[in-house]
Amino acid sequence: MRFGIIGHPLKHSISPRLFNEIFNMMNLGFVYEAFELPPEDLETFINFLRQAQIVGINVTLPFKEKVCDLLDWLDPPAKRIRAVNTIHKVNDKLRGYNTDYYGFSESIKEFKDRLRNVLIFGGGGAARAVLYSISQLNYQKVFLVERSARRREKLQEDFGYMKNLEIKEWEDDYILETLKGIDFVVNTTPLGMEGFSDSFPLKPTYSLQGKVFMDLVYKPELTPFLKIGQSFGAEIKNGVEMLIFQAIKSLEIWTDLKTEFKDWQRIYNSIYKSSDKF
Repeated sequence: MRFGIIGHPLKHSISPRLFNEIFNMMNLGFVYEAFELPPEDLETFINFLRQAQIVGINVTLPFKEKVCDLLDWLDPPAKRIRAVNTIHKVNDKLRGYNTDYYGFSESIKEFKDRLRNVLIFGGGGAARAVLYSISQLNYQKVFLVERSARRREKLQEDFGYMKNLEIKEWEDDYILETLKGIDFVVNTTPLGMEGFSDSFPLKPTYSLQGKVFMDLVYKPELTPFLKIGQSFGAEIKNGVEMLIFQAIKSLEIWTDLKTEFKDWQRIYNSIYKSSDKF
């Protein structure tokens, strides 16, 4: 069986090595490939996928939202989130799923019961999965900042059902004032990832002790966003566990195979330690 990932850029992605190592461990004759696409080639690739001998595809930025309208069916979470990160081809029909929200939910179990007020940076496909996940929790207030007016409007339209959700333009003064009353801060933007800005536009002037900072970026292990949180006393967490949990769920959707988190984590650590570049 063939699987793969689409996105742009993809050189930062560990997914091909991670999946292929899992396949080797399980003695499976499966292959997982990277398909880096110019943004304008998404529809061409989806048409190719319908004819190709490929069973499953993961989707990363910038395609998670755009791909929804090109598929034949969306599962209920993906339909609600309006973002897809997993495609399964069944009888020449393309089914879209969102396993990001599952990965995020599993990765925050250790502290989810103390999360009441949440601040989210970014409004793309990953942010949508985070919003959906948080909507299932006993939160009090969610603040989301996004630079694009179009995205803010669409988020308000799609997540208007969430009580006490405030979506605002990315403004430093608003962010710094809001941050004071926040328990959980999540970066869903690619800032800090290889190929993107190596800084994060947040300059607190007070302690962040008692707050949790989580970055969905998994490489570098300590992102610019997490460095800020750590230096001001926050508890920090990167996106590695989310990456692994969403991969586990993707493989299960494609093959019905059950795999163990500890095996994926061991392989991830081995890859990470063996090379500075994935």
